[in-house]
Amino acid sequence: MKTAKIIASVMTIFFAALGLFQLLPFDITNPLMLTSIATLCLLRSIEYRNSRDRGGFILMIATAIFVYAVVLYTVFIG
Repeated sequence: MKTAKIIASVMTIFFAALGLFQLLPFDITNPLMLTSIATLCLLRSIEYRNSRDRGGFILMIATAIFVYAVVLYTVFIG
């Protein structure tokens, strides 16, 4: 679990840097960065579920679903 969080964090920082320094277009880096952030939220929600924190679990799942919905909207509709 810890290595998955580290990999997702590094990917988020990497895609944010690519977009910030304009090495890749924003249309490509933004959905990739947001997908990495949503994956981090899912991993955090699993930790909340294992520690039996129901409020944190529901909040992180809702956040991850919202971010995935934003990514799908921007990629396919926007």
